[in-house]
Amino acid sequence: MSSQVIHVSNRFCITHPLITLKISIEEVSRLHIHEETIPDVVEKLVAKIEADGRFTHPVIADEKSLVVLDGMHRIAALQKLGFRFLPVCLVDYGNPNVVLCSWHRLLSQISSLDDIFAVVEGLGLTAERTTWDTAHSRVENRLAKTAVFLTEECFTIYGAHSNVKETYDVIKRIQSQFLSKGCSITYDTADGARQQVYSGKASAGLMTPTISKEEVVQVALSGNVFPQKATRHIIPARPMMVDVPNEWLTGKISLSEANDRFVELLSSKKVKRLAGGQVLDRRYEEELYVFQ
Repeated sequence: MSSQVIHVSNRFCITHPLITLKISIEEVSRLHIHEETIPDVVEKLVAKIEADGRFTHPVIADEKSLVVLDGMHRIAALQKLGFRFLPVCLVDYGNPNVVLCSWHRLLSQISSLDDIFAVVEGLGLTAERTTWDTAHSRVENRLAKTAVFLTEECFTIYGAHSNVKETYDVIKRIQSQFLSKGCSITYDTADGARQQVYSGKASAGLMTPTISKEEVVQVALSGNVFPQKATRHIIPARPMMVDVPNEWLTGKISLSEANDRFVELLSSKKVKRLAGGQVLDRRYEEELYVFQ
């Protein structure tokens, strides 16, 4: 599949067969995050951006609503630094090739079923023994809050009807209870979490419902946020390594001037297209356009 690099006004555009990537400098204050950030991660990013003297990877946002799909911690870091601008890759969130999935939770060091029931009952929830498939269907269809699954058992968890934001808040409280009991929590896809539990690599899994794109936008624009790792956005391709000097982002120059410099900078670089599955600062499943 071929792609094309074009310039439109103050944007640098890459047309991928499945999506158009519009890269520009935007005002930090106009963007809307939809997930909580982790203070320690933000502090590390602040230190890295200051040490590097540049901003490396654009955040990804919906062109229409300016809701951030990927890059919550980078935005928080720039806010902490007092920067006014940042590089953004704008995409059409309505594009069916932008897929929204969820992250299941993996729990370690659960010693018995009593631990699970104590957490469930302590939060005023009820549990029903079901199959994994039944539990997954009920969670996805919002008939249940969540489900806890072990190697040979699965319990669907119910509570008062609520919207998906409130459901994730309940899941966050469940996580907090397990953390207070000495458990550790990691994240994986639905299939990955199931395999880890069934193979004995994790004590238990905690299911999460898939949030719709409309719900992501609605929550973000209302000024609220989901707990961390509520969404997993799969985008066909993303730009990397734009390396914008920090001084262009502080607000000492105008947004228009910053964009003129940005387009000139990107136009001076070669763009290398890489297949999915590359490992840079982390593993990327999507195709990458790396500026060199």
